[in-house]
Amino acid sequence: MSELKITLDGDAIRDATTQAILGVLPEETKAKILEQAVIALLTPSTDSWAKKKSPIELAFENAVERIAREEAVKLVAGDETIRTRLNDLLRKVADQILSVDIDKMTQRMADSFINSMRRD
Repeated sequence: MSELKITLDGDAIRDATTQAILGVLPEETKAKILEQAVIALLTPSTDSWAKKKSPIELAFENAVERIAREEAVKLVAGDETIRTRLNDLLRKVADQILSVDIDKMTQRMADSFINSMRRD
């Protein structure tokens, strides 16, 4: 007896499901779904972690941060002088962190963490 094994791509399943659902919906329902989707993208979040930004604002913010990060990596990777200066700066910061009173630093970190949890 032979075995038939079918593997479907997640994107293909999602596309097929979308087409099947949209194919049976009346035009007014499709328009309402689209309207609600746009409203959802533009409505500011009530989640305190999202800082009252809409999903579209968060998406643009994330895209800008990702591109800025990629460009910074290219800039630093391509310039020996910048890498040397950055390494010197990081060494100074590490030395300073390691030379402070550990109890004071621990308390300041705990205070900062608690304060960040209280912000809206």
